[in-house]
Amino acid sequence: MKESRAERYRSRRRNDSEVSRFWIMGLLFSLLVLAFEFLFEIPADATWLQEMEMALFSASFTLLAFYLLGLTFVFSRQQEAGKVNHHVIIYAWLGAILFHLFLLISNLANQHVYKAGIILFLGPLFLTVYHFITYLSALRAARQEQEQATAASYERAAYQLILEGTKVYGEINRLKTAYPEVEQMLRANEFYGKLERYALEMQQYLQTKQFTRKDVEVLEGHYYYLENLLLLAKQHPGIMESRAFAHRESHTR
Repeated sequence: MKESRAERYRSRRRNDSEVSRFWIMGLLFSLLVLAFEFLFEIPADATWLQEMEMALFSASFTLLAFYLLGLTFVFSRQQEAGKVNHHVIIYAWLGAILFHLFLLISNLANQHVYKAGIILFLGPLFLTVYHFITYLSALRAARQEQEQATAASYERAAYQLILEGTKVYGEINRLKTAYPEVEQMLRANEFYGKLERYALEMQQYLQTKQFTRKDVEVLEGHYYYLENLLLLAKQHPGIMESRAFAHRESHTR
């Protein structure tokens, strides 16, 4: 099925947004890597290095567990899961966990090794944050598209009901003019006031900028009321509906 121009525009804008987000986060990660490598010094004989590695190991393990829970209960609700390859993120967390475990066991005295441990923690963290942001952005875009489609559907249904109701009201007025017994029936059964009020309310809905489900249900009720009155009017002997209206009904059946 060929995409419309609006769909192509939305798809292109969504892709541009994802690319921009990726490059921004990649730039931030690169700046952090350069800062840790050239601006920060880690003493090789510091007593808190093992505690830092233990904290990074625990944090990596915990974040991986939360990420797997997110894949199971949140991301699985969408087929593309935010258009991010989650296997890469899982492998990155596993690599970081193994590296931190290696540093805890080996107890190396090299600041570059510990800087690498910090960078290996920040890398999967950035990928995880990017995945969550991408997923939430895709979810919000899908929700907006769904809301727009629903609003368009309500609007189309409302205008169709107003159009058909106006035609039915016009046919009832024609029958009232041509057949006095129809007007007598409407007034005797106290249908006349409600008929005029419903017809006026349906016309007033033309000024509505955004229709809701309740508006469509109200218009449906008004339309079916007018249809029932027309059906009652046509039950009188000798009454014939207009040719144009009969032609409309033959097409709607």
